[in-house]
Parts: sequence; structure tokens; C-alpha cells
Amino acid sequence: MTGFISSPQNRYLKLYRSLAKRRTRDGLSLLPLEGIRLVKDALQRGIVPEAVLLREGESWEMTLGTDLDVPVFTVEQKLFDKIAFTDSPQGIIAIVPRPAYTVEDIFSDEKALILIADRLQDPGNLGTMIRSAAAAGASGAVLLPGTVDVTNPKVLRATMGTYFDFPVVEASFDRVITRIRERGIQLVTTSADADIPYDHFDWTVPTAVLIGNEGTGVSEIAAQAADAVVSVPMSGDVESLNAAVAMSVIFFEAARQRRA
Repeated sequence: MTGFISSPQNRYLKLYRSLAKRRTRDGLSLLPLEGIRLVKDALQRGIVPEAVLLREGESWEMTLGTDLDVPVFTVEQKLFDKIAFTDSPQGIIAIVPRPAYTVEDIFSDEKALILIADRLQDPGNLGTMIRSAAAAGASGAVLLPGTVDVTNPKVLRATMGTYFDFPVVEASFDRVITRIRERGIQLVTTSADADIPYDHFDWTVPTAVLIGNEGTGVSEIAAQAADAVVSVPMSGDVESLNAAVAMSVIFFEAARQRRA
């Protein structure tokens, strides 16, 4: 244990609160984490925090079950609850470095299976997609302009820690489509009206799947560039699936075909 913090002017408390702004997160390449699960997931993936802050009364060893050599501070209870971003904080927060990946890291995979998010707005949807893509063995995810910030605390919580070892980058559509054509990767989008059911499509070749905005779908330029459009057939009067659900169904079908 490093020390006890009782002043709101403490540099770690001020730094943590400053990370509420995306500009600061991007500029410092740091992320604010809240909650036992997210902090523990980061540590287990080899992320070394700038600092771990515990609410007064919490135990470092009992909370995380680890003896990693990182700077740990206990924070006065009222002060901790004031700086936390969540309404009911669990008693542990951390400041950690942001993983650094490039577009080349994702497109260099010869058996590429890539998620491309086009102007997705819901943090929970994006976090779930990243988690599902990682679970399905995907190469990484590319976020097109207009997509919710992947370092948004709600996105990070929804990824359940997979963000820390799964490549996620931001890039323009022009840069993405250039890499897709250079690598011979098929670009696939989705539509409820498409004639090709997702489970009648060949996912064994290098593929990038573009999932569009929750309300408006994929952009016109992306739709025109697509090599194929698939649908997820549904029964009854259901008009559409949640974007993250549809994406997960498709990626796990791709994973099934690739295992076979």
C-alpha cells in the first residue's frame, strides 16, 4: 500500500477526473477504469496501472486477489465516491495506459475476420460487439468516423476486459477499403431484405463485416463498396435484431464454418 489520500487536490484524483474527457484520454493515452472486474481483467492481461485507488475500508489483496507491484492508494470514502464516474462505485478505480494498435495489426492476418463499425452510437452495443468479435476469434475491429469512442467508460465495461488484448483502431473508410482491396478481403454488410441468409454464405475466406448505425444502417458509400449483403432470417413479426445481436450471430457462424 502506498498511502492515504484525503485531499481533492491530489494529482491522481485530478488526473482520474480529467479522463472523463475524450480529448484528455486521447492526449495522454490513458484510460479510467472502475469496478473490480474491469480492473482485474486489465491486470490479468498484463496492463500495468499508473495508479490504483481504493475506497477507504477496501482491501487490495481481498479486492483483486493479486500481489502485483503497482502503486495503490486508499482514498477517503466521501472523496472516492465523489470522483467515481458510476452512481454506485464498487470501491476500486484505476488509471491505466491505453493499448496501442495500428490498422496493419488487424489487416495483416491471412485469415482475417474483421469487424467494421460504421457510426454506431450505443456504447453498450459497441462494447458487446468487441467482446463477441474477440470470442469468435476475429482479427480486430475498425471504428469508422462517427462511431462512439471506444474509450468511453460504458464501452469499456461492456467489453468485459477483452478491449485490452483485442486490436481496435479508428480509421477512415477510404483507408479501410484500400487495405481490404490490397489484401483481397471480401467486404460484407447486412440487411433485413438481403436474399442471402447469413448461414448460407461462405465465411471461410478473409472477410470484413461492416455493421451500420443502429437506426440508419450502413452508409451509402459503404453499401456501394460491399461485395455481398447477407440477412439474418427471423420468424414472426420481428422487424430487426439489435445490431450487436445480429453481429454476434454472424461472427459465430463464421467461427463455426472456420472450425469445420
